[in-house]
Amino acid sequence: MSNSIIQQITNVTRREWKRILSHPIYLLTSVIAMLFCYLFFLTLMSEGLPEQLPIGIVDGDNSSLSRMLEQNIKASPQVEVVGKYATFTEARKDMQKGRIYAIIDIASGFQADLLASRQPAIAYYVNDVYLVAGSLSYKDLTYISELMSAFMQVESLQARGVVGGENLLPIVQPIAIDTHQIANPQANYNVYLSNVLLPGVLQLLVIMFTIYSIGVEIKQNTTREWLSTGNESVLASLTGKLLPHTLLFTVLGLMGVFLLYKVMNFPMNGSIAWMSLAMFLFVLAHQSIGIFIIGIFGRMRDAISLGVFYGLLSFTFAGFTFPIEAMPRGAQIFSWFFPIRYYFKIYVNEALNGADIRYSLIYFAAMAAFLILPFLVYTRLTKTIEHHDSEETRNSILNEQLQ
Repeated sequence: MSNSIIQQITNVTRREWKRILSHPIYLLTSVIAMLFCYLFFLTLMSEGLPEQLPIGIVDGDNSSLSRMLEQNIKASPQVEVVGKYATFTEARKDMQKGRIYAIIDIASGFQADLLASRQPAIAYYVNDVYLVAGSLSYKDLTYISELMSAFMQVESLQARGVVGGENLLPIVQPIAIDTHQIANPQANYNVYLSNVLLPGVLQLLVIMFTIYSIGVEIKQNTTREWLSTGNESVLASLTGKLLPHTLLFTVLGLMGVFLLYKVMNFPMNGSIAWMSLAMFLFVLAHQSIGIFIIGIFGRMRDAISLGVFYGLLSFTFAGFTFPIEAMPRGAQIFSWFFPIRYYFKIYVNEALNGADIRYSLIYFAAMAAFLILPFLVYTRLTKTIEHHDSEETRNSILNEQLQ
């Protein structure tokens, strides 16, 4: 690259830095917003799993055994009994109001049926509108009830004198389950969610800022000033304008990598350097998408609408909540068009599995392929930038003549 091109890019970069620093909205909606997201998500789930989820109990039996079950539930850190109701209707109303996530209904005659070996039932009502809270509440209540069932079975067998001591365990639990959770052994929701949610927020900001920074020049009729700063070179003008944003969002992205793997000590079985490179390509890929969108539409309003839709849709096709392989084959194809999908695959290989880098090279190449997008709309975007001011001038002259 010649010195003249470098100087042109430098001039535009200086101009863009002045615009960023002179308009607080830029820093507020980029740096402050991203730092707030880091603080919010990393502290919201600092315990790893939500605890003390509010539930209610309807004790229709009111026996010593039902009270023992209630005490066991209260001893669990996962849930907290916030209400004991006389009727199921009262508990249902509180669930509908969102005050509790689950109801455990102990029917009348619970203890009598159990002592008579009539297999009493415990009813759980879980509000799955709140997916995480409902699932965790159900899991914890089921686990406690199974422990109670095993306890009662042991008590019954010992009372009959059938067996005792070590011979009880094979009867209570014929098959011993030895569970090993790979990569995230603590089942930490913070590890599960933050590694993709935070890059997801970042990619949304990158797309919006790229579209806005170009679209605002068109909207405010300052494209002629912008181009003149870059010596009439559209390539130099675009590069100089986006360089500050590249630097800004790359620093924010690398800050997130540092916070996740160094401060929060999330699993990192591979190389943090490769994750940093993936973050850099991640930012460049979404800047390219932003250029592509504004290049297609030319109008900031339409481009931002599509950018928001694309950014939000990427959370679905990242594959970290619902597996891509379980989607219909036609829908699986759409996952190819989202860089966050490839970033997620690199994260799984590097951070969780500690796989050799050769298994992730294809995903690095896939993110780099998005850098081709600006060249597909370069001619159209050039015409929009170069001729916008002249068209606006002609329209204003015609309006004045008509008046």
